[in-house]
Amino acid sequence: MVIGDRVWFVSSRGEVLCLDTEGFRDGENDGPFTAEKPDKPDVVWDEQHEADVVWKFDMMGQLGTSQHNMCSCSLTCIDNVLFVCSSNGVDESHVNIPAPKSASFFALDRNTGKVLWTDSSPGKNILHGQWSSPSYGVFGGQAQILFGGGDGWLYSFDPAGDGQGKSKLLWKFDCNPKTAKYSVSGKSERNHVIGTPVVYDGLVYIAIGEDPEHGEGNGHLWCIDPTKRGDVSPELAVDKDGKEIVDPKDGTRRLQAINPDNGEKSIPNPNSAAVWHFVGEDLNGNKKIDFEEEMHRTMGTCAIKDDLLYVIDLSGAAHCIDAKTGKAYWNYDMFAASWGSVLIVDGKVYFGDEDGDVAIFKHGKEMEEIATNSCGNSVYSPPIVANDVLFITNK
Repeated sequence: MVIGDRVWFVSSRGEVLCLDTEGFRDGENDGPFTAEKPDKPDVVWDEQHEADVVWKFDMMGQLGTSQHNMCSCSLTCIDNVLFVCSSNGVDESHVNIPAPKSASFFALDRNTGKVLWTDSSPGKNILHGQWSSPSYGVFGGQAQILFGGGDGWLYSFDPAGDGQGKSKLLWKFDCNPKTAKYSVSGKSERNHVIGTPVVYDGLVYIAIGEDPEHGEGNGHLWCIDPTKRGDVSPELAVDKDGKEIVDPKDGTRRLQAINPDNGEKSIPNPNSAAVWHFVGEDLNGNKKIDFEEEMHRTMGTCAIKDDLLYVIDLSGAAHCIDAKTGKAYWNYDMFAASWGSVLIVDGKVYFGDEDGDVAIFKHGKEMEEIATNSCGNSVYSPPIVANDVLFITNK
């Protein structure tokens, strides 16, 4: 993220870094870090090309986090505050959580790197890792910062925190059915949030997924009303006597929210914020949901324009859906896995896949394929546009 002469990013070392975009070309060494300037000032190449570090925040060293696989988060900046997902997760066993009390989400002063507040949700309920990037919106006059949790819950916080260094929760939404069970071996029904929550016309949209190393599986796409408060999940878990089972933070409900063998079940939540829920739709009228009609688990972020939502899942099924109602208009099978997100630009919609193909469609309710272009190798990240130029990276 770049603002003025500053760039902020999360490194593979689990650091949040602030750099001077001009490096040492401006003749200055900004911030408290001075060791990065070469010892030999006559070495022109090093001096001109070395990064000028303004400040550095080490998540592992200062918050005690333990990232799983990688540290991956695009920073969100509102005013002078950076919002970060720490990627805190399980260890190599995929069972133990080394640092359940460490921050999963936190806020930093963008000018100094000072911690403003932290939140350790989901604690011992982390399923695998936490790689979703935060998003921001203002709903009914209340600013909200949205974090996708490694337990499959979407969390909304007041960006200002509680004023005491802790978070201030506004609402939380369980994106999995209460009966869904998590497993790292075989097909798991329970997923977590990897894509970024999308804010559109007063509503929030999120789809859930899993690390591709764990294979394909069922998915869920939700449209959420962000004006409600508390537990706004579509379902509540209750015991055999109908008493609500409050989601504990001790990990006892980590793999499955209810145990049907003990008479536990799910019931509708009267405080649900679900506007609609998409798992697939029978568009061809054959009385079943075919592979390409189904919403599978996804790592991507949906894109919305003119009330049309586009999303592609890990199984390579691309969907066009009415953003207001959740009704499907069309779908397309890429015949290859897709890890990335969707781009809408210039009246066109772009989908990339693991085979290296980028399929381009006309933006609209009717499916109209314009072209499919090969990039020679896997396209894992979404195409982007800057200064009227389309950029696509491949493997």
